[in-house]
Amino acid sequence: VWKNSLSGMAETYASEANGLDDDDMAGLALTNRGLQCGIPSLAACTGIQELELECLGLSFNSCAALGVISPQMAALLKLSLKGNSIDDDCVQVLVRGLVQCRHLYELNLNKNLIGDNGLELLVQGLPTSVDSLELSDNEVTLSRQLPLSRFKALNLGGNELSSVCPRVIAASLADPECRLETLYLDNIGIGDEENRLEYIFDLLCDTANINATHGSNHTLGFLGHVADIPQGIKMLLELNSDQDKSCVAAKKILLTNRHLDMRPLFDWEFDLLPYMVTWLDRFAESLLDLKLSSIFQFVRAMPVDFVDKVTEEKGQKCCRNSLWPW
Repeated sequence: VWKNSLSGMAETYASEANGLDDDDMAGLALTNRGLQCGIPSLAACTGIQELELECLGLSFNSCAALGVISPQMAALLKLSLKGNSIDDDCVQVLVRGLVQCRHLYELNLNKNLIGDNGLELLVQGLPTSVDSLELSDNEVTLSRQLPLSRFKALNLGGNELSSVCPRVIAASLADPECRLETLYLDNIGIGDEENRLEYIFDLLCDTANINATHGSNHTLGFLGHVADIPQGIKMLLELNSDQDKSCVAAKKILLTNRHLDMRPLFDWEFDLLPYMVTWLDRFAESLLDLKLSSIFQFVRAMPVDFVDKVTEEKGQKCCRNSLWPW
């Protein structure tokens, strides 16, 4: 990535930028406060892929200008606006343009002034291509329900989150469409880290019953730089890192159930038995006792049809009996 630091005024920047080929505009970092008024000149940089406008004091007017020209930067992949004065009003004008950047996948807004309203605007207004959102050291509180599950990586570290934030996060992680793989929650100011992580375990592996375990969150694999994560949560996060989510669900079921209750499957009689055996062979290969007990339950409950040799000769009459006397 080629990065150019320009120290002149906006006119100098404009002449420099207009002289660059698209292939040279893979990345561009601006470091001078005087360049804020030169943002409209970025419209000529249609091939830019990475743009950094960091620690420039950018606020409403700058964000409005950036929102106007950002649709012209169709190749933009990464945008960093950290360390500015961007608040919720700035976000509103910014996302109007960013929604047209359909290849943008990473947005860094760390160290700004964004609150819950701004976060909601980002969730609703950013293009679906955005997988990673950095919002550390802002003014986010999560004091109301916000859908966080659309991102793959979300950084909320360093925000003074409210006491209800665990419920907000829990609702997002419980969403069947949740895409969150990485979540940063360090230094969020709501008590010691170990206690506030207790609710995470049930979200990653609900042990109420097999269906609840199967419906747990199987995507979250990393909790950022949180110290002293309980060993049980570490194990579940590691399990979630497996891309085969059906395998993740099966492993959690086997970890939390030494005995599988086959009774809900009895209505299908032997039709379901081959699938059950295949499932056990795939996921419980080393758990012989569990495999045998599961098959025993299944077969014991099923009546067996057999053909009596004598009656078979008299019209193939079938008799019904039971394999076991109890």
